[in-house]
Amino acid sequence: MKKVILILLCLCMLTGCKSESLGIIGGADGPTAIFVTDGESQITGESVRLMKVDGSLYYDTGKTSSLIPRCGTLDGNLKCSIGEFEVPKGDDEANFETSGYQNVTSITKEVPMEGNWRIFKSFPKTKADLGKYQYAIKLKGRHPNAVRDSEYIVLTNDLTMDFDLVSRSMFSSNSEDWLDCYVLPVHLDEGWGVSMWAEDVTNTGLTVVLEQFGGNADGKLQTGEWYTLEVMNEENEWVSVPTNPLIDFAWNSVAYNIKANEQTKFEIDWQWLYGSLPTGQYRIGKEIMNYRAPGDFDKEIYYADFYIE
Repeated sequence: MKKVILILLCLCMLTGCKSESLGIIGGADGPTAIFVTDGESQITGESVRLMKVDGSLYYDTGKTSSLIPRCGTLDGNLKCSIGEFEVPKGDDEANFETSGYQNVTSITKEVPMEGNWRIFKSFPKTKADLGKYQYAIKLKGRHPNAVRDSEYIVLTNDLTMDFDLVSRSMFSSNSEDWLDCYVLPVHLDEGWGVSMWAEDVTNTGLTVVLEQFGGNADGKLQTGEWYTLEVMNEENEWVSVPTNPLIDFAWNSVAYNIKANEQTKFEIDWQWLYGSLPTGQYRIGKEIMNYRAPGDFDKEIYYADFYIE
């Protein structure tokens, strides 16, 4: 199988362990659990509230909605017929107790819980078969050489999985370290609420997905045509991928809006500038602007990692 890993870094996102597409942001509440099943398997992690609606899986972001006024009618009912660590298989099934949900945006639904409306967010579109996984756990830890912790929702058939095993599977080039799982990064830093990841990765291009949800941006979020490609060298350092020395180029000065609570996609073909990339671990960077007024804006570069073999 072609090995393509999509990893969310610096407010960006990722797919399953050795799968073809990535996952994304979010959070979920649930009791921390360390217990033994079948007398052998030990679980260390948190349960994740999940529901399945219209064929799509949604997870609890941990956020409470402030939507007012609100229609009192539910758009759909939910039934809880599985355990708290299990992944719903059928439509309108959940692994927690509630009455139902309301439709809000193209990527969110809201669920009445404990006197509030909880925001649930859809898993990103992916070619991976999420239905083959039986369990969901939330794991938190720190990757080697990382400056901050990472947190993931992991869909798996192995409840004994821990953060170190998942981390090794994500970054290792040794197939013996690869796990059969799906990994969805969870935001630990709100920032502007932007997640960035890569889809449809080939040696000559990919699709960048920018998803905005939550965050604290006080202006319009925008991006342009500019991007950069970097590769991980033998010293585990990011270095720029060399461009074609025969090409004299300049980026067009344009601004594309990043829609709130939506996904904005950009197809990128880098063959003209970088050629066909060899095997390796890469990342693509896009500059995001929080634009308030002429001369009044902030900029950040977001990165999405990917692997080509």
